[in-house]
Amino acid sequence: MSKLLRAADPGTVKRGDPLSERGLRELAEYEAREAALERAHRRNARRPASWRPRRPVRLATGGAFVVALLAAVFALTSVLSPAPAIAATPPLLALTPISAGAPELLKEMETMRRTHHEVSNTIRAQTWALNTTFAEDGTTESTVVEPQWSETTFLVDGSVHYRLVAAKPFPGQDDDSLPAPGTVLVDESFQPGEWDASIEDGPPLVVDEVGAYLATFAGGEELTAGQTLREISTIMSNYLLTPEQEAALIGHLSRVSNIQVSGSTIDRLGRAGIVFSATDRAPDEYEDRLIVSPRTGQILAAETLYTGRTRTDIQAPAVVDYAAWER
Repeated sequence: MSKLLRAADPGTVKRGDPLSERGLRELAEYEAREAALERAHRRNARRPASWRPRRPVRLATGGAFVVALLAAVFALTSVLSPAPAIAATPPLLALTPISAGAPELLKEMETMRRTHHEVSNTIRAQTWALNTTFAEDGTTESTVVEPQWSETTFLVDGSVHYRLVAAKPFPGQDDDSLPAPGTVLVDESFQPGEWDASIEDGPPLVVDEVGAYLATFAGGEELTAGQTLREISTIMSNYLLTPEQEAALIGHLSRVSNIQVSGSTIDRLGRAGIVFSATDRAPDEYEDRLIVSPRTGQILAAETLYTGRTRTDIQAPAVVDYAAWER
């Protein structure tokens, strides 16, 4: 197993590819415009559903229902109005098959993570998120990917400083409506207690306790594998995790059924990773992914692929959400 992990990490790859620019948000306004279908959430309540930069939000575990509803809307309105232009989306990651299964790999990565003790007081993320604009009749007017970069700093006095900056479009993306790269979208400081969270405490240190924690974090729902991946992604963007906490999350994943190994890859920040995926959150519509380092066991990135056939504004398979944590 160790040989497989070493083979998946061929060495250090330099960054520099503008494809890596983004700053975390939740499927942008695609799901935010359907906020009435989601649970009221700490961060969504602070800003309107129209396009606005926002702090990281919890991934909506009710997304499958939203997808089903939107699919019906697309199917109906596509007959009544012309289809919008196909939006450019980030290139798919290249995958190399791996013979090992998810439980074995994740258990070894759990052990790795417990032995690496990098600690920081800042979460930095590069993100892309699909922003779909709807007309009053429900038809899709436009769809673009908004690249952003975020920095969340947790200070010793309990306050939090959050900064969100517009990033460079990915190669081939041409959209004049995007903010100029470097534009400061948000620069806010939050006093102790103002940085809201679904749960005040971060995830547990013990693998056996993670399942109950995630269910509470998600509002008491029983999670699919895809929802589990998404909730962990949200935790990564909202909590400073210790190596033990992150290891417990990874260890829990090793016990979750329906998680597959898609293969090894070089992620959008030039790092070697193993791609774990699930399609049970919204079968035949979306695939959720989590990328973990085969060298340190750290969670590197998360992404969502659209794999359905009902949308006319993007061409499947398409990356509709991507977060890469700078670690």
